[in-house]
Amino acid sequence: MGRFGPTHRKIPVPKRHGVRDPLKRLAEREAANKDKINNPPKEHDVQEVSNSFKRFMALAKEANESKPRVKRKKQTTKLQIGSTVLEKRHKESEEAFLLRAEKVQEDREVEATFGTKFGVEVLHDDKSGAIRVVKRKGIEVDGMLQQISDEKSGKKGAKRRKAAEAAKARKASIAEEKAAKKQQALQEQREEEDLLLREFQYERVPFGEVVKEPPTLHTLPRRATRDGVPRPGSKGLLLTSLLTPKQTEEDEVPVMKKSSKKKEKETKPDLKGKRKKLPAATRMKIEREQQSVIEMYRQLKKKVKQ
Repeated sequence: MGRFGPTHRKIPVPKRHGVRDPLKRLAEREAANKDKINNPPKEHDVQEVSNSFKRFMALAKEANESKPRVKRKKQTTKLQIGSTVLEKRHKESEEAFLLRAEKVQEDREVEATFGTKFGVEVLHDDKSGAIRVVKRKGIEVDGMLQQISDEKSGKKGAKRRKAAEAAKARKASIAEEKAAKKQQALQEQREEEDLLLREFQYERVPFGEVVKEPPTLHTLPRRATRDGVPRPGSKGLLLTSLLTPKQTEEDEVPVMKKSSKKKEKETKPDLKGKRKKLPAATRMKIEREQQSVIEMYRQLKKKVKQ
């Protein structure tokens, strides 16, 4: 089997720059260590120990000495909110710590708004958890600003009072005008309803009263005209020309019934939409006007056909 990859593999080898002179290299090494080895002793009567022995003695001394173990304090996460410092508890997750900090911040905001509204300060004791409410001390600058505002208000007080009185008078006049218009509209509506109801008043006749003649009616009945109400079968309809003159009375009866049904449908009061809430007199007046418009349209259509 053949092997994968290139057949001739190149092995990395350091580059050779020729053979250096060994004597020259030895001379350079001796020159570098000239001041470090083979030096005469500083003092003739003192024999110094070797560096390895010095290191050995230092290690033996460290082993014999008992050093106190210093416990390293773990750095806990801290967060300051106002005067309160929150520390992350043992085995408390980061999310729970942030939620607790957010709740404390909301409480401090509510306390700040309460303090500005009522002029007090809310003090907290982080160790015991006690809460104290202290009255806020006044500031000299606030007193000066209040004095300046009082002086300005004294000069412009008359103008402001006049403007306020004029505004009140204007509002009162507008309210009176609106009330008068509303009262007038109600009065007109009542008068219109009274006029409509006069046509449909009932006459009450006491028991035992003698009447010598029938009453004279000045108003026409409902859906009546001056010429008189056309009776069923008296109208000259287009169907009469198609019918035979030998038609029996029995055949004429269903036609009369149909026309009477149609008339009943036409005279049925309309109780849909807004007419349902109207009084009876107003609804009858609207129906009468509608019937008159329909009659005018029918007459105009007849003239056009002729």
